[in-house]
Amino acid sequence: MAGEYRVCAEILKKGYLASITMGNLKGADIHIVTEQRKVIVVEVKTTCSTRFVTSFYQKYKTKNTVHPDIWVLCQIRNENDRFFILTHEEMSKVQAKRNGFLEQFDWDEVNKKCQFGVDNVLLNDILEYENAWEIIGNFA
Repeated sequence: MAGEYRVCAEILKKGYLASITMGNLKGADIHIVTEQRKVIVVEVKTTCSTRFVTSFYQKYKTKNTVHPDIWVLCQIRNENDRFFILTHEEMSKVQAKRNGFLEQFDWDEVNKKCQFGVDNVLLNDILEYENAWEIIGNFA
């Protein structure tokens, strides 16, 4: 929850209307409401280390499974928290690559191989997405 609050605060500081969702069966961590009243769904993953547990292909079994629009991976560090912002499609590619697949991959093939275990990505896998907050604007 600390990561969700931290990410939500950062989104609010950027001028967006954002709210954390509550409940045991929630489908998203944060909702951003744009000026046009469009809702952007955000999934947050937080770590104090360099490994983010995503459970990506265990949760999103097909390309059409309902999914978040944006992923924010937050590394909590004493005073210098880091944020990595990816679209769902970008996250699928990063996770597939981490799982040993090439950039062009078949979703079903990746899912079959990855249905057991728990997907994760490492900090080095996502460095290019650090502070890519403009992704929110692209959805808005």
